[in-house]
Amino acid sequence: MGKRNLIIGALLASVFLVWSVPAAAEDVPFVDGKSWKKSAPILKRSYLIGFSNLMNAEYAVQQEFGPPPDRQTAIQRLYEETDEVTLDEAIDRIDKWYEDHPDQLDMTVIEVIWLDMVRPNLPASRRYDEDAKSEGKR
Repeated sequence: MGKRNLIIGALLASVFLVWSVPAAAEDVPFVDGKSWKKSAPILKRSYLIGFSNLMNAEYAVQQEFGPPPDRQTAIQRLYEETDEVTLDEAIDRIDKWYEDHPDQLDMTVIEVIWLDMVRPNLPASRRYDEDAKSEGKR
């Protein structure tokens, strides 16, 4: 089976899986620092594996069909900046970020990944209002 067919099959399977889940979107919470700190390592790994799979699938689609015109998407940045980061390194960095920012446990894990792993490598002109977010002024 070709790589393209595998990707399309995985995407279709994901869509059907999501449609089969009866929970409404508001029933699925974002994972923030409070839930992250209470989670066992296997749950942290599972969360990051799921996020990574979604990111890789979206990146593959963008490679096949192209990104939105005149833009680099967040998925491209996430993929590029976390490509060499192992799961254990990501967990350690997220854990450390929450330890260093105990007053920001309401920050989602996705925001922490962006602030800790992606944002430092962005050109200053592309950082927009991240300073306000990192200070808890979201």
